[in-house]
Formats: sequence, structure tokens, C-alpha cells
Amino acid sequence: MNITRRHFLQGTTAMLGLPWLESLGGFAHAANSAAEPRRLLLINVPLGLYQDALKPKQPGARYAASEYLAVLDDFRDRFTVISGLDHPGVGGGHAAEARIFTGVPSNKRNARSLDQYLASKIGQHTRFDTLPLSAGRNIFSWTESGTQVPAESKMANVYARLFLDESQATAQKVTQDIAHGKSIMDLAQRQAKSLKPQLSQADQDKLEEYFESVRETERRLVKSEGWVHTPKPKVNAPAPKDPASGAEIVTQLRNVCDMTHLAFQTDSTRIVTFGYFQQNNVKVEGVTNGYHPLSHHGQDPNNIAQLKLIEMELFKELKTLLTNLKNTKEGDATLLDRTTIVITSNLGNASNHSTKDLPVLVIGGRFEHGQHLAFEPSTVPLSNLYVSVLNQFGLADKKFGIATGPLKGLELA
Repeated sequence: MNITRRHFLQGTTAMLGLPWLESLGGFAHAANSAAEPRRLLLINVPLGLYQDALKPKQPGARYAASEYLAVLDDFRDRFTVISGLDHPGVGGGHAAEARIFTGVPSNKRNARSLDQYLASKIGQHTRFDTLPLSAGRNIFSWTESGTQVPAESKMANVYARLFLDESQATAQKVTQDIAHGKSIMDLAQRQAKSLKPQLSQADQDKLEEYFESVRETERRLVKSEGWVHTPKPKVNAPAPKDPASGAEIVTQLRNVCDMTHLAFQTDSTRIVTFGYFQQNNVKVEGVTNGYHPLSHHGQDPNNIAQLKLIEMELFKELKTLLTNLKNTKEGDATLLDRTTIVITSNLGNASNHSTKDLPVLVIGGRFEHGQHLAFEPSTVPLSNLYVSVLNQFGLADKKFGIATGPLKGLELA
């Protein structure tokens, strides 16, 4: 398969728009230039976060900062730490990873994740509907039909897609490939429909899932065609150098955070996801054991000390990202004002594979922050937070997954 065609069929969202232009009163390409752009960053840590270093001992606004939260103390009034949430019916330890942003119970077929659902509502404003990145891992994005959306781990490739224009010949080839792709979709759909009368109900259900996938692919192809000849934004930042080894987890994380900032700054996308993960050894000073083995620390003090060194790097890089977002003006606000960040994990206690009482940190956006919301474990679905996030984007949704409503206590400012 042609590399350019693969780019459009698997990653048509990997394209960018124009930056915020004050002199034009908004986005030159937006459907509604008067609308305030809002963004979402979803971060999952598949191996958990050591809760004693994250969760404050006191609820409310006057909590004493934990080890991890102390790193973000300059932003204390811009985030809320939440405890006690989980996804009812989602278990299986590491297997819960794929359902962290869907909330679909483990005994059901996975469905559309929060990022992909939101993209269906606001993705029309940017070249990239969403930008699934990987700082080691990302299997968190899923389509409505339960198909995983592939993520990119090479930030040099992402940089090229975002900021390097194709030659005229390449653009013409891309246009031809898109037209060819639409022809294939049309033919496949006609052939599949002709089979429908001969199929069992179960097979017809599968066929309907296929149709949904075809419709989504067609939509992305049409959207890509509209952006082929639109110049990409220019940035002063150089292309990132991808680390030679997966053990260089901090460099990978830094590159992903830098690309997230640039993508938001240029309004290339308004939705990004990534995960922080490495199976074995990592290049972090003071760490001699593998990341995954350390997550199963068994309460051993030496293992916990090394694990915290790895996890602390996440919060250090997160502070840099928050600083960059805060220092980037957009109209009469900053990127941090207009970006909601959700950090969580599919494991509440990685040492015993528990999927209860998940760590949750919500940063930025229009929420009233500066507190520790402590819920009785397993009484409130994590998906309630997702409803609140959707409402913060101006959507009227009352349900997502198995949510019972918006999250009480996390109010809009």
C-alpha cells in the first residue's frame, strides 16, 4: 500500500490548520470564527500512579500538597485532584487500559472513546480531528464501532505532517489517492449491501458496524481533500529528534509534550491523547529496575522509591507543558485557559492490578479548581467526569458510557 494513501486512510486527522489570528478575529478556517476554541488533552498512565505520592490526605481546598502535586504548586488554583472514581464493570488489570476513556464494561464490545466522540462534535474546525500520540503507549482511542485508532510514537513524523508542506506533485498524488479511496469505499459498500439479505442477524449487525466504519473513512477522505492545497502553519521550533531507545522515556515524553503544545498553538487539532509507559528499563537517574516490575512494588521501599523517580518525571514535564500553555496567548486568553487536561490511569493500585479508586487529575479549562474532591470508592463512575468535560465544551450531553450525570463538585467557573 502506498505510504501516502496509508497516511490518509489511517491518519487523515494528522493535518493542521492556521494559528489564532487576532487581526482576523479568530480562526480563518473555522466554521464560526466568533466561537471560542476549547481543547482537550487526555493522558493515561497504564502502569498506575503511586497513590500515596499523589492523593492528598485531606479533602477540600485546604489540603496539604502531596509529593507529586507539590511539583505543580504554581498551578494549584488551576487543577483539581479527584479520588474514589472508577469504571463499574471494568476489570482485568492491564486489560482495562483500552477502556479507560470509554468506560464500557469488560463484558461488552468496546465503543467510542471520549476523544473520538468529542472529535465528532468539534473536529470540523481543524485539519486534525484528533492527534493520538504515544510517549510509550496509546491504545485509548476507539471508534464508535469499537476499532482502535492507531497512535504515532515518532514525533519527527508528527512534526512533518503538521508543518512540512508537500510538493505540488505530491499534493496531486494525494488528491488522486483520495479519489481512488472514495471509489473503493463506494464499491465495497455496494457489494456489502448486496449481501445483506443473505446474512443472519448477527452478521447483519457486523455489517452495520462495517458501514459505520466506511462512513467515517469517507468523511475523513472528503475532509482531507479540502485541506490538501491549504498551506500548513510555520513554526520556529525545530523538528524533534526521536530517542534511539525506548528506554529514553523522558525524552519521548518531552517530545510528545512539545508537539502537543505546538499542535494546540497552531490550532492543528483541539484534541490530543497520549500515554506514559515503558515495559522494561528506563533511563532515569537512580532507577535500576524495569518500570513494569517496579509498578508491582509489593510495598518494598526500594521499589517504591525508584517508581516515584519515574513517575516524578511525568509531573516535571507536565509542569513545563502547563507553563508553555499559560505563556501562550490566544486572543484575550491563554492556551491553558482554553485547554482541559485529564490525567488518569486504568489501575488504582498497580501492585495488585486493582481497577478501583483510580487516580484522577483535572487541569485547566473553565472549571472551579483548587480542591481535592474525595468520593467514597466505587460509588461514582469516572464517566461522570467525562460528562462534565463534554458540558464544559458547551455540549448538553447527560450521558457518556455508564455515567449517571455530570460529576458533582466539579463546577464551571
